[in-house]
Parts: sequence; structure tokens; C-alpha cells
Amino acid sequence: MAKIIVFVPRQDMIEQFQKIVDRMGKCDDIEIELIHVFGTPKSLAENRDADILVARGMTYEHLKSFFPNKHIIQIQMTSYDILNALLFSKQQFHPKKIGLCLHKIDISSISDLEQLCDAQIDLYDVTDEESAKRALEEGIRRNTDVYVGAGTVCGVCDQRGLKRVHIKTKDEAIEMAIRAAVNTARTINRERMSYSMFKMIINSSTDGIITIDSKGIIQQINNQAYQIFHLSTVDNIKGHPIRIVNKHFKWKQAMEENGIRDEVLKMEDGSHYFIQYTPISVDDRNTGLVIIVKNSEQILKEENRIRHSISEKGLVAKYTFNDILGKSHGIEENIRMAKRYSKVDSNVLIIGETGTGKELFAHSIHQASNRSKEPFVALNCAALPENLLESELFGYEAGAFSGASRNGKIGLFELAHRGTIFLDEIGEIPIALQAKLLRVLQEKEIRKIGGNTVQPIDVRVISATNVNIEKQIEEGKFRSDLYYRLNLLDIYIPPLRERKEDIQEMVDFYLNRFSCEMKKSPARLSLDAARMLTDYAWPGNVRELRNICERLVVLNDSDEIMPDDLRQFKVFRGTKIDYDMQENIVHPGIRQIRPKKTKEDIAKEMGISRTTLWRMTKQNQKKQKI
Repeated sequence: MAKIIVFVPRQDMIEQFQKIVDRMGKCDDIEIELIHVFGTPKSLAENRDADILVARGMTYEHLKSFFPNKHIIQIQMTSYDILNALLFSKQQFHPKKIGLCLHKIDISSISDLEQLCDAQIDLYDVTDEESAKRALEEGIRRNTDVYVGAGTVCGVCDQRGLKRVHIKTKDEAIEMAIRAAVNTARTINRERMSYSMFKMIINSSTDGIITIDSKGIIQQINNQAYQIFHLSTVDNIKGHPIRIVNKHFKWKQAMEENGIRDEVLKMEDGSHYFIQYTPISVDDRNTGLVIIVKNSEQILKEENRIRHSISEKGLVAKYTFNDILGKSHGIEENIRMAKRYSKVDSNVLIIGETGTGKELFAHSIHQASNRSKEPFVALNCAALPENLLESELFGYEAGAFSGASRNGKIGLFELAHRGTIFLDEIGEIPIALQAKLLRVLQEKEIRKIGGNTVQPIDVRVISATNVNIEKQIEEGKFRSDLYYRLNLLDIYIPPLRERKEDIQEMVDFYLNRFSCEMKKSPARLSLDAARMLTDYAWPGNVRELRNICERLVVLNDSDEIMPDDLRQFKVFRGTKIDYDMQENIVHPGIRQIRPKKTKEDIAKEMGISRTTLWRMTKQNQKKQKI
């Protein structure tokens, strides 16, 4: 609790000051004491344990000299206050001569004051009780009728039985000074709280923490550092050279290099500690260092624990550029660009239709970046309503809203710290939440729902969309400033219909993959089936192709996939090829079969398989061409 002492000029003014303090209201964390001290400077200097002193006139000047490091606030004495006192002396005593006793008097228009008071005004420079007595002696010799001054002068006048007028200060000036003291006291309280929290934080750290100035003198040291270096906490080593802790610290080199420096320090007991030097800069000038001391074995344990925890949560990228299928120019160019993007931390926007493989590129960029060993967090922005999306992204404090976990929740941005966050379907994010996301990207800090503090984060943002965001901007559905923050680097992934040369490779890959998973012999595509797949528009892109390949493996039992196998799927029904099977069968028995029968019916009646029937048809076609 900060303490304020207010020096009241006269004893009979304490009630006036107290009313002002009461009017300002009670401050639970601030103590205000009103005192009147008359006499020598020595009495002013005794037992002043307050944080802030408030005084007027000579008292203020003396206190400044006694307590150069204390906060001392002056109650201003204005020319208006002096004039009021002079006019009151005229009305009360009708003097011919007035003695004006003040310190550092600067009254250039004394003649004007004399005309107003209809009296001669003698000026006396008074600095303390003794100078006040000398001034009064001089005034008596000059036949002074009344003396005008502050508290000390009036006190000496009362002792001598001389007429005097006290220069009063208006309530407004008194209140202004006390309020300034209260504001300063609040600042002191906050600083003390911050310092207490700082000490608590550094003492709770498992790392040793030492701060030194530019000359290597210890400013702060936590309890862990005392333990690491086998120092006694009884002996306060603050203010001593850092060499008394350990003579091998390379703090001078760290100061000269003006940057973070790391080293490994071997202790006498054979243990190893990781030392990190971080400069303390004030106005672009190095004023000292923060020395962090970490146990190397503990670092390894913590890293393993964190990585295990991340793996359990699934916050890891699963794919690399090797997992991206396709040899078309568009895909190869995209991979080349994405690899370049992975070398920087700039935000990336991946644009493409649904199912083109946007997430695959996001995973690959992260895996090829210097953040590859850090978390990769993915979120589909279209999958959650606005209120849940905000809590997922930023987290919330305990009791932030009804139904909130009593332990609070860590947001995805916090989980992705030092890593990458992938925001899929970014075009679906609500407009109200876009402003909060923009602030996170600009300030690189988050505030949890219901929280009062901000937390800095280091996150690379990769986003993806299948909608035209520029059109959304025109319609007022998406913020342009957010778009430009997200779209520092962009990748456009073409749909399958624009890269048909990749379809055959992708079909072969997925047919083999699913055949192996289902422990079946890989089936191959017939020429006509391959032509049907290539000619198809693939509105669902890679995702649709993958789905059809898996179903083909499940439903097909032969070693070759025919067009009729594809016609099982609705999207291929009605698809025509260059010939009509029912009119090109070579076997005599087949010609007698009614043309409306299906291929399955024809094969059944002939006692052959559907595949054999198709081969016979193909052979017949070749013969007819010959």
C-alpha cells in the first residue's frame, strides 16, 4: 500500500484539507496522512517513511533537498492567492506598510500592487524559520504594520504578537496536488505489484535467471540460480560482479555482439548447463543482459514430453510434396512455388475447387519449412458456428460463458505457437470474427474469450478457399484488409478437368493402393474405361476420383475394369463409346440373341465371363477394320 503525507501549512487548516480528501473518495490501496509541522528543517526530515510527499512553499523546497529520490508534489501558490492576501490585509488592518515575506519572490509590478493596497509593500526573501525572524526584525525597524506570508512566517508572527495575514491556497489547487499524489501512488502500487509478480515468476521458474548491467553487476537473481550455483540465499549478492557466481560466463562477448548468444557451461560436478544471453536494450542502447541458465538434461526431457504430447493430439503434418500426384505443368509449377514459399514465414492462401488437394499442399509447405518440428494445426472454418469457431481459435478463460469448462480452453492459435495453423474454407468465416482474426495477424497476439490479458504468438498462417473471395469483398461479405493479410503468397490449384494428363496416374495409384489394403489383386483399366475416366469432368476433383477408385476395387472381381463397371455409377450412366457391343459380336450364337439383352445376359447364355465376352468383341472389331 502506497502512503502519502500531506503537509498542511497551518494547524487550523487540517479540517479544510480533510474535507477535500473526503470529497475525493476513499482509496483502499492508498494511505493519506495529514500533518502540520512547524519549525526547523530538521523536524521536516524526521520519520518521513511515505512514498509521496505533498507540500507548499518553503516546506516543499526543504523536502526536495532532504528526499531527492522521493516523489514530492507541490501545492501551487499563485499570484492570485498573494493578491487576495494583500487585499485582505488592507481591509482588515488598513496598513501604511506591508511586509510580503516569501521565498523566490518575482513580482515585477510591485507598484501596481501598492496602488491597489494603498500601502507601501516591502519584499523579504524567507527560506526558513531563522530567515523569517530576521525579516520580521527588519520589518519592525521599518515600522511595518502587517506581514503577509505562508505558514512559517505566520507562526513566527504569532510568537512575536505581530499582525499577519496567511496566504491561503484555494481548494482547487489543494485538490489538484492531492489527486496528482493519488495517481502517482496508484502507479507505485502497480509497479510494486508488477515487481512482486516478476519476482514470483522468476522464482517459480525451473531455470536460473540472472540480470546484470553493462558493467557485469548483478541486478536480479532468482532462487533457482542460487541453487544451481550452490549459493546461499542468506547472502544477497545483488550489486556484486557476476564473476562471483561463475567466472566462466562470457557476458562481455554477449554485450559486444549485441544479440542472443548461446553456450554450454560445464560445472565442477560434471553437469552441463545451457546458457542464453539476451541483451536488455533501452533507446537502442544495450544496458545489460538477461542470463538464462537451463539444465541440458531437463531440456531434453521437456522436448521429448512436448513432442509426445503433440503427437498424441495429432498436431502434426502428415503429407509431404512426395505425396502430391501429377506430372502436369500446372501441378509441377505449383509444387515449385510451394517449395519456395516454405522457406519463408509469410502467410499463404491456397485457392482451388473442393477436392483439389489444398490441404495436401498446406501439409507439405509446413513439412518443408523451418517450422516442421513444431505443431501443425488444421481447422475447417465452415464446420463450426461463429461462437464455437471463436472459442476454438482463441480459447477461453474459466467461466467465460455459460457451459464453459471450469479449467478454460487453449485455443488453436496457442496450440500452434511456433508452428503453422491451416484455416480451411477461410471464405466461410463470419464477418464479425474476421476483425478479431485480422487483429491477431497484425499484432501477433491473442486474447482469450473472457480474458483481460494478451498473449504473444508466433504462428505461420496457411489458409484455403474454394470461393471467389474478391467477389465476396465486393458483396461486403469479406474484409479486404484481412484478404490482403492472408494473401501475401498464393497458390492456385487447377481442377482435374484442366489437367487430364494426371488422371491416369492418379487412378492407377489409388487402384493399387486400395487393392493392397483390401488384399486383392490389382485391377487394370481397359482402354475404353480409361477413355471414359479421362473424358469425365470430375466436379468433385481428386476427392471424387479417389472415392470412385475405392468403390471399383470393392465391387470388381475381375482383373480388368470395363466401361460397364463404370456404368454402375450414376455419373457414367449414358456415357457412349465408339461402338455398340450388341452389334459387333462375332460368335454365330451371339447373333441369334435378341439385341435388347444386356451384356450380363449374353455372357450367361454363352457360358462365358463378362470379360471374355468383351475380349471377343474387341477382336471382332479388329477383324472388321482389317
